[in-house]
Amino acid sequence: MLFALEELPTCGERVEVFLSSGVLQHFARYRQTRLWHREAGGQLFAIIDGGRWTIVEATGPRRSDMRSRFGFRSSRTAEQAEITDRFAKGLHYVGDWHTHPEAIPTPSGEDLGSMAEMIQTSDYQTTGLLMLIIGTQSPPQGLYIALHCGTGWWRQMCLQSRSRLHRHGGSYPNTSPSIAGSS
Repeated sequence: MLFALEELPTCGERVEVFLSSGVLQHFARYRQTRLWHREAGGQLFAIIDGGRWTIVEATGPRRSDMRSRFGFRSSRTAEQAEITDRFAKGLHYVGDWHTHPEAIPTPSGEDLGSMAEMIQTSDYQTTGLLMLIIGTQSPPQGLYIALHCGTGWWRQMCLQSRSRLHRHGGSYPNTSPSIAGSS
C-alpha cells in the first residue's frame, strides 16, 4: 500500500491518501511499457474518514473511451453512471487517473486544464480532487499524485510506502496486503 500526505493551507485541511494494493495492481495492468500501448484512465473511488481517503477502486478504461499513444479522453456519460453507482455503495468519487508513456510522469498543460475545468464544473463534497498519473516506472517513482482544490490551487503530494509509514509511527487502514515493490 502507498500513501500520500499533504497539508494544504489553501484547501484548509490535511489530507492523507492511501492507495490499496488492488488499485496499484489495476494501474500496473495499464502502464505503457511497450510502444503500442495506448494511454488508459478512469476514476478513483474512496472511503473517506475525515482527512483520510482510502482509495479502494480505480475504474476504466472503458470501451467508450478515446485512447491513443499520447492521449486519453473518457466517456463522461459512463463516468457519471460510475459515480452514481459507487456513491450508492458508500464510495466517494475523489478524482481521476491516467497513464503517460514516460518513466516519471508529469502533468501536461492539457492535464492541468482538464483538472481546472473539472474543479469548476463538478459538484464534489471533498477538499478537492486528485489527479494521478501512472508512468512506465513502478511506484512510487512512476506515480504522480496531486490534490487540486476549489481555490484553483494544486499541489503535488509526497508518496511513501507502507513500510516507511510504519517506521515513522503512523498507522494505515487494514484493507489488503501491499503488492511486491510497494513496501
